[in-house]
Amino acid sequence: MTTGTRARRAALLAAAGASVLALSACEKPSPGVSVFSGTSTEHSQALCWSFDGASLDSTACAQDVIEDALRGGGVGTIPVVPGETIGISVDPTVAREGWTPVVGSQRLLETPTTSTYYRFTFPDLQEVPEAGLPLQVVAGQGDTTVGIWIFRLVPRPGIE
Repeated sequence: MTTGTRARRAALLAAAGASVLALSACEKPSPGVSVFSGTSTEHSQALCWSFDGASLDSTACAQDVIEDALRGGGVGTIPVVPGETIGISVDPTVAREGWTPVVGSQRLLETPTTSTYYRFTFPDLQEVPEAGLPLQVVAGQGDTTVGIWIFRLVPRPGIE
């Protein structure tokens, strides 16, 4: 084997090793949730997701990120009017864990659903505050929370 061939082979091995390291550093994307109403749709990856199924804790999911999202920072908004249907579609991974929609502080289900789709009618008697209402999708069962998504339901412009 010549020196040029050895150098080329060493360079290829080094490149292959670097590729393996680069790929191992890639993070798997967290599962997504879509929320829609009327002609508006928002899709989001989880703010926090536990890939190993263990319950999230405040160090795994920065509490300030969730609090900022609940105040409307950097979350998808869905314009709604009272009486309108709001649909939530979750990835199958989320459905397997079980999940619960929460509007404001009101859980919409007593027990988590394992369906990939849920819809509800925004109450006719409830006005949408100007600042909107947080819509959370919380994945997990019982005291175990494995994922959190946050959207904001806002008043549809031009509707009084």
